[in-house]
Amino acid sequence: MILVITPLMFISFVIVILGSIVSISSGSWLGIWLGMEINLIGFILLMNPEGMCVVEPCIKYFVVQSLGSAFILMGFICNESNMSMYLNYSLLMLGLLMKSGVFPFHGWVPSVVNSSSWFVSCMVLTWQKLAPLVFLGYIYHGVSLLISVAMMALIGGVGGLNQHSVRGLMAYSSFVHTSWMLIALFSSFFIFIIYWLVYSMSVGLVMWACAKKNKFYFKSGLRVVEVSLGIFMLSGLPPFVGFLCKILVFLSVQNVSIFFCILGSLISLKFYLSFLYNIFFGSVQNSYYLSPLSYSCVLLLIYLNIIAFVLLGLWFFFSI
Repeated sequence: MILVITPLMFISFVIVILGSIVSISSGSWLGIWLGMEINLIGFILLMNPEGMCVVEPCIKYFVVQSLGSAFILMGFICNESNMSMYLNYSLLMLGLLMKSGVFPFHGWVPSVVNSSSWFVSCMVLTWQKLAPLVFLGYIYHGVSLLISVAMMALIGGVGGLNQHSVRGLMAYSSFVHTSWMLIALFSSFFIFIIYWLVYSMSVGLVMWACAKKNKFYFKSGLRVVEVSLGIFMLSGLPPFVGFLCKILVFLSVQNVSIFFCILGSLISLKFYLSFLYNIFFGSVQNSYYLSPLSYSCVLLLIYLNIIAFVLLGLWFFFSI
């Protein structure tokens, strides 16, 4: 599948990006809500470009996001009306939990991801989570959110064991990584951004390689290396940079929920490694050939990963 960028898709993508930027840079809840609504309008257009018949994921995503927006707006109104602070933050948290796909409102994520294109699935799992997660970690650090973090890690690890598609695997993998990102927000916004960037890059690598799938896919060494590198980064195995991101979060957080995140990551290792085993030793019997250009690209990706690992390690060493 080759992604054809039409003028409508480009405009929709710009609206999505601008909506999130408006939301994150806003100083009031009304501005945050408005930015998220702009983002939603652009993303619905992006999910269904040129009137294609991709109705089911659009409706599911629209309904969930609209309910989340309604709760956020009610929370803003309660705040302006000087009503109960507990009610205010409860409504805001419910809305943000829905929008970010965090427990107990996580069920829509695998369904939407499995029914959407590779590009839309990648956006749902990365960019669309950014603004809701930032504000979710900002407004509330109580026990209920810690329970959501722990449940996300366990559901992601256990649920991924039963997945037989790449999209399904990535959806449940996102639950585990979302729990790590929320925990990171409790201690440092900088560490959260680093983790989110590494996670987004890893998901992008896997989705990009799978989107290019054709009958010669398993004979393409570059595609196999792209998927493998993305999966290794998601798995958090050393010396890949995903491992250092988890170490940074672990050392900066003093919270019992971190152990559920670790448990979820250990369980998810099983389906990551099974996926890699199937790529290298399962149905693949052909030897891989890398052209000189492809070989250079692979080396560049590996070197960038090692450099990022070293730089993050040095930064953390000198910051303690």
